[in-house]
Amino acid sequence: MTDTHTVVPVEDTAMLATISNEHSSKIKETESTVTAAKATSADTTNNYTDINCYDEIEIEDMDYDEDEEKYTYPCPCGDRFEITRIELESGESIAKCPSCSLLLKIVYDPDDFMPDDGEDFELDTAIVVS
Repeated sequence: MTDTHTVVPVEDTAMLATISNEHSSKIKETESTVTAAKATSADTTNNYTDINCYDEIEIEDMDYDEDEEKYTYPCPCGDRFEITRIELESGESIAKCPSCSLLLKIVYDPDDFMPDDGEDFELDTAIVVS
């Protein structure tokens, strides 16, 4: 994209207003495009009906690295698709390859990845029943 500059005498206010309006329109158009892109990428429902995935696999078919808390699966490019446990807990269902543009749809039960709510407890005292 090349920038074009127009030199306008200060006295020609009508021309300045026209140029200003043209730039404002372009800025608003760009801002709305960026806003739409952000809304799409921040979709928390993860409704990926529009995304073309390379394949769809069950999470049980993936390898799990306990140290990194990350699931991986071989990608045709030679690297591996990746999705973290945190992403799964947040409802993400698409694994990404860090080396290419391929995406992989992961089929799993979101309830299996619900974060611990900390409501488990232990009693420190014994109860004697007579």
